Amino acid sequence: MTTALKLWLSTIATVFANVGALLVFGTIYAFLLLASYIFISIREATVWQVLVTYALMILIPLGFFVLQASIIDRALDQKFQWRVILIDAVKFLVLTILVLLVVLALYYALSKLSHRYPAPVVEVLPAKQPTPKTTPTPPPIPPLHWPSLIFATLRFVLWGIAFPLATIHLWIAVAGGGVRTPFRDGVKPFFKRIGSALAHAFSPDSVLLYGLGLLIFFVLPYVMLVPTFKLNGNKTEFAFFGLRLLLSFLFSLIGWVWTLTAIARTVFTLPPEPSVSAVVKPMEATA
Repeated sequence: MTTALKLWLSTIATVFANVGALLVFGTIYAFLLLASYIFISIREATVWQVLVTYALMILIPLGFFVLQASIIDRALDQKFQWRVILIDAVKFLVLTILVLLVVLALYYALSKLSHRYPAPVVEVLPAKQPTPKTTPTPPPIPPLHWPSLIFATLRFVLWGIAFPLATIHLWIAVAGGGVRTPFRDGVKPFFKRIGSALAHAFSPDSVLLYGLGLLIFFVLPYVMLVPTFKLNGNKTEFAFFGLRLLLSFLFSLIGWVWTLTAIARTVFTLPPEPSVSAVVKPMEATA
């Protein structure tokens, strides 16, 4: 746990040290938000609007996975190789679809199993009318139904923790290289690497890093956007709302980059750069 916390804190300097990389991530993320807004707000009335809608249906998922591939490849290679990033984006898309199918199958099994333990029907009696000398009695609180609580918790763990963590670690496992790179050593080592990635996904350090990142890229933007505030003046309220949007944009972007980078650093350790003495000694020995 202590090692994970130190790694999470040291990733702050790594993320903020490269302003250029953050600008690249921010540009892709802003494109995603703008494309999503256009996709939601556009009306399919004319031919060009239909064409734009279909184009956005392709560009939005592609942009999402390009963002993930650029973050992970930047964390592993310390540079942007756009050909590798585009190939990784396609690999991430295929892996995400496969993981999503497994998660949907598990969710369906949980739903079927939960139907065997339905919550009891609680009959609510009408409240007694209070007399001048008595106070109204509140309705009785129904007892806690443990199966419903357990299945609701399992659904949250499945969608909120297991699915994201498994997907992230599979992305990291296949990142880098060309299309055939994951299979360069054969099919058996590939599936062994996939199994190792899934096992590492649910390790305590990985879950802790994801939980800490969740507070930044999800909880903080949610707290900033959902509450409503009434201020004096339309201009002041509009400016305050714009500030909330900007902060939520920054926290969600930086928090997600921070989380992916920290998790990637737990999986791969980059080799140190050779020192000057290490290079000079072999040259002297050769001479």
